[in-house]
Amino acid sequence: MKYGLLTDIINVMIRSIISIITLFFITKLIGKKHVAQLTFFDYIVGIAIGSIAGSISVDKSITKGVTALATWGLAAFVVASLSLKSISARKFFNSTPTTFIQNGKINEDNLKKEKININDFLEELRIKGVFNVADVESAILETDGEVSVQLKSQKRPLTPEDINIPTLYQGLSTNMVIDGEVMEDNLKHVKHDEKWLEDELSKRNIDSVKDILLASLDTRGEMYISIKGKKQ
Repeated sequence: MKYGLLTDIINVMIRSIISIITLFFITKLIGKKHVAQLTFFDYIVGIAIGSIAGSISVDKSITKGVTALATWGLAAFVVASLSLKSISARKFFNSTPTTFIQNGKINEDNLKKEKININDFLEELRIKGVFNVADVESAILETDGEVSVQLKSQKRPLTPEDINIPTLYQGLSTNMVIDGEVMEDNLKHVKHDEKWLEDELSKRNIDSVKDILLASLDTRGEMYISIKGKKQ
């Protein structure tokens, strides 16, 4: 009895590992967009693939399950490729954005079309930081289900450009140390070496790079350093 139970456990573990590996490669094939920004078709594929992957762990036929996963994955890949090349295919599979507010006026017909009531819509606006619908110039339901909001010009935050204040360039910071490990390629990119890094750390009384959780350098030459917990 115990031997049979152990065999079942090992069998489920093997099936689960096969399912995870297959799912990983299919997700890589589909691309990051499937994870980060689901369209209507992506949502359907995601549910189907997740269900099939789970069933592989307990169902009898691994071959059928893997075949089904591969088929769904291939379908998602083909649709993504067609959407890249054809606007018509893009509209068919991913739908098109829907305007909820235009020129400050709510489009009730479009709300009904998307099965969204006014309370849910107002909630979406509040999530975006908009608590007065009168402040909104445009609001659009994107293909991934997110609502994009454009405030009226007089309600937008003031920027340096609005009052003609010059600003310095600020690009992406370069990570030089991550979790105690020196990013050598990044150091070369900013035209520095490990000797320079050691000197900079020494100035800040940091004895070892292993004590650093994160060290980065911004485009103004200023360094940010976060020490690991126990050394904080």
